[in-house]
This record gives sequence, C-alpha cells and structure tokens, in this order.
Amino acid sequence: MRHITDLPTEVITAIGDFLPCRNSIHSTVLTCKLFHEQFSHLLWKAVAVSTNDFNPGPDPTSLKAHAHLVHDLTYEGHLQGEYYNISFPRLISLNLWTNEIKSSSQALDADWSILVMLNRTVRDIEVSVYISICLVDVWDAIVTSLYCPRRLTISGKHLTVIMNDEDTRAFWRACGRFEEINYKGRDQASTSRGFVDYDYSQLKRLRYKSTEFASHTQGQIDWVGKCYNLTQFRWEYSKRLIPLQRFADLAQMSTWPLLEGICIGRTSGTDEQLGVILGHLPPLKHWKLKSGCFGPLAFDQLRGRHFDSITTLRMPKVDTFTSHMALETLSHCPQLEVFEARRISLEDICLSPRPWACRRLRRLVAFFTMASNQGDGAETLFFEQLSRLEQLEDIDVSQAPLLGSDYKAIFEPAPQWRLDHGLSRLSTLSRLRRFKCDHGMQDMRVEDVEWMLVHWPLLRMFSRRVSLDKDAQQDITALIEERGCNSVSLFTYE
Repeated sequence: MRHITDLPTEVITAIGDFLPCRNSIHSTVLTCKLFHEQFSHLLWKAVAVSTNDFNPGPDPTSLKAHAHLVHDLTYEGHLQGEYYNISFPRLISLNLWTNEIKSSSQALDADWSILVMLNRTVRDIEVSVYISICLVDVWDAIVTSLYCPRRLTISGKHLTVIMNDEDTRAFWRACGRFEEINYKGRDQASTSRGFVDYDYSQLKRLRYKSTEFASHTQGQIDWVGKCYNLTQFRWEYSKRLIPLQRFADLAQMSTWPLLEGICIGRTSGTDEQLGVILGHLPPLKHWKLKSGCFGPLAFDQLRGRHFDSITTLRMPKVDTFTSHMALETLSHCPQLEVFEARRISLEDICLSPRPWACRRLRRLVAFFTMASNQGDGAETLFFEQLSRLEQLEDIDVSQAPLLGSDYKAIFEPAPQWRLDHGLSRLSTLSRLRRFKCDHGMQDMRVEDVEWMLVHWPLLRMFSRRVSLDKDAQQDITALIEERGCNSVSLFTYE
C-alpha cells in the first residue's frame, strides 16, 4: 500500500502551497520527519511580531536566521531596535501597525524608514496608525529605496502629513510611486495645503475615504484629476455628502480614458451631474453608487454607453433607481455578474416578461415586492426568471422595512419561497451558496428548507428567520445548523 510519503519531492512541495493556514502547516510539520523537512519553511513565509506579551512572535536572532524565508512581515507597535536592522531578501509585503508608542514619534519614524531602506524588494506596504504621528522618513525611504512598489494601504485617523511643507511633499511623492493606493483617514487632499502636483501617472487604482468632516474638497478632486491612468476609483466620505460638479467637469474633459470601475459614496450629486459623468466615461465594467439622485438622465447614459460592458452594478440604497430601471438592466446586460438594487416589483416583471439577459449573474440583491391581490402567475414568472440564472451563488431578497407614522416597521408582501408557490423551479441553481431573506415575511415549512438543502448542495449561509410558525422555525433552525449553514457571509464584493 502506497502512502503520501512515496510521492516525488516536487509533488509534496506543491501540496504545501494548498495548506490553508499557519495552524494547518504546524500540524502537518509535526506529522513526520519528511513533512517537517518539506513544510517547516512555510511557517516563516508570513511572520508577525508584536509588543503584545501574549503573542510576541520570534525574537530578533531567530527572525534574522530565517529572514530568507519571509515573504510577508508584520510589525505591531514599536519594537526593539534589532528588529529594524534585518534584511529580508524575499520580502514582498510589509505591514506596520501601532496603537500606542512608548518612545518618540521621530524614533518610530526613523526605525520604520531603516526597515524600508534595507528591504528594497517590498511591493505592498500597509501603514495602520491610531496615534498622533507624522511619518517623514518613511515616505522618503519609499521614494528613494523601493525597486518596484505596487500597493500602499493607509488607515488611521490620527496620521498626519500637514505639519510643514516638507512633510506634505514627502507624502505626495510617495503616493506617486504606487500603482494602487487604499487610503482611509484624515482628509489629506482637501487640507489648506492640499495635494502637491507631482507625477501620478503610475497610479491605476485609488480608494479614498475621509473619516472627518472636510469643508473643502477642491484639493481632493484636483488630485484625482492628475491621475490620468486610473482604472479603478472609489471615493467616500464618512461625515458629509460628496459634491460632483467638479468631478463632472473633469469627466467631460476625458480625464480618465482607461477607467473601468467607479464607486461613489453618499453624494449630493444631481441626476444631470451623474448623467454627465456616465456620458463621458469610457465603457465601465463596475459602477456603484451609495446614494444620490440617480434619475432618467443618468439611466439613459448608463443604458446607452455601459450596458454591453457592465459586470458589476450596485445601487442597493438608491431610491431613484426604479423597478423599471432594474428590470431593464437585468434584461439587457449580458456581462452582468453582480447586481444590487433596492426593490423590484413583480407587477413590473409581468408587464415585461421577456427573459433576463444576465445569464452570468453570480450575486443578486433586491427586495421583490408584490401587490396583495396579485395571483399565482406573478410568482410563477418570478421563479421562472430566476431559474435561468444558473451561475447564481448569492441571493439576498431582504426587505429594508419602511417606517409608518407611529415609527413601526411596515412590511410589504413578497413572493413566498415555498414549493407550493413555485420554488421547485429553482432546482437549476445548484451553485447557490448563500440565501438571505431578512424581514421578507417568509412563511416556509420544513419541507421547503429540506428541498433547498438537497437541490442546493453548496449552500452554506441561510437566513435565521424564515417562518412565522414558531415550531416550524425551531425545526428549520435545527435543520440548517445540522447542515452547517450559518449567518456569516462567505462573499466580499467590492
């Protein structure tokens, strides 16, 4: 009888690439001498060192001895000086985090900069700072030392770069070196000093989220206007609405000819402004709007320019994106893979019963509502339309309840996901992994859920409340727990 240890060495080495986590690697290393020899180096591939006494990580001597095996390094807090003098010849990802500092800000900045200068192969840098600190030497080290930086991720509301002109210039010089920037923190671009006009042609993907109330946005928009080669752009404020006029003006000038995806947070933009933006951007693959007056003008531009290319369309909280607009999108976008809308009426489905074109759809989020006097034909057509979406992995038909005059939630009638209402038509959805119908006033029976578990074998997430009958709900809960379904999402859609 042959064993795994009889496999060629190169095959066993390849198996190590599929071990999912550090605990799995550690358990495998302890199995036998051969596995110890083949897989122990993987324990050093990703290393974390912390000032936390409960999980400090390796000491400087051990880390230096294994430095040639490290690809991903995390330093949390301000460590001993020996840690910052180590060169990691294969280091790709560097994560620098701190919540507190017992020494000076200048000392931490100097130590981090030494680490960057010694490790020129680093491509991805993450800086998470939740104390008042100004990084000058780090930004300079990034500009002068790294061979080919790719991604910069910054988070932390206390990180500042506006103490003096040199700090500001160092920060923006560093931003010009990367292909991707993910920023969340104080609004650096709209400060009184604003951005510095360097060459940002290297930048292709930008996520920018301000966590403070910034009274001026001109600097931020001017900066984005200098990023001519952007392919992905995400723009959000935590504490105010985004004005769009300046952005619309830049779009009219064909500022971003390579743009493929854009996400706009809560905005005060008008239908006309959104229409101008969509009318002058190149054909998009991804569009997301968190809020705003998305009306007929914007939809006309979306339909005319982007229907043939769009793969992700997300407007789950935009009231002005109507049921008719949603159905026209589903009926005419053959590349669509992710679709999120606020609500779709079964009455509108009956008025326009043509098959949906979005046969590639993987995620569908929309509350489907129906009039209380609509017959079984509406539900039948609804399930018939869904049955053609054989690539679906994720369905969310939850309702965001309306509030009445007495501040009580008002729930609208919705199609029932039951066998006697047409559920059996969905046996084609064998790829489904997630089903969510929160606040959807469902009254499922045990046999309905049993049918789902049989015909959707990959299902791993299921809504908690799906029956109005207390006993039936208790049996259903036991059934889905036995299956291993839970309420934790398995999907992340950006």
